[in-house]
Amino acid sequence: MKQPARLLAALAAGALLAAPGVAQQLYKYVDKDGRVQYSDRPPAGGQKAEKVTGSRVGTVSGGTSTAAAAAGDAAKASGPKTPAELEQDFRKRQGDAAEKARKDEKLAQEKRAQDESCAEARRQLAGLQAGGRAARLNEQGERIFLDDDAIRQETERYQREIANSCR
Repeated sequence: MKQPARLLAALAAGALLAAPGVAQQLYKYVDKDGRVQYSDRPPAGGQKAEKVTGSRVGTVSGGTSTAAAAAGDAAKASGPKTPAELEQDFRKRQGDAAEKARKDEKLAQEKRAQDESCAEARRQLAGLQAGGRAARLNEQGERIFLDDDAIRQETERYQREIANSCR
C-alpha cells in the first residue's frame, strides 16, 4: 500500500476513534494480496477482521477458516515496523556494511602485500638469472659474494616462492 493511502486510512481510523459519539463501525482486515484494508462493512468470504468502534478495538470473525486467520496473523507480523525496529534494522545494516568494508580493506591490504612480495621475488630472480656477480649481506652486515652453487640455490628458492605464492 502506498504512503498516501496509508495516511488516508490512518486518518480515517483516527477520526472514527476521536469521535466517540459517532455510531459508525470500521473494519480493518487484510485482503487476499496481503494489504491492510479499512471498510465500513465486514469483509466478504468470512475473513477475520478487527472491528474498530469509538475508542474500542475488537476482533470479529466471519467464519472458522484457519487459513484466513493465519493470513491475518501473518499480515500483522509483517506489518509496518515501529520507529525503534526501523532504527534497529538501520543500525544492523550500518554495522554489517562497516564489517564488510573492514574485511574488504583487510583483503585488499593482504593482496597488495602479496603483490609486492611477488614483484620483489621476480626482481631478485631476474637479477640472479642475468648473470654477473651476486652479493648478499651476512648477519654482521658485511657484503659476501655468492659462488655459482649459492646462486643456483637462491635461483631455485625464488622460483619455488614464485610458483607457490604468485598467481
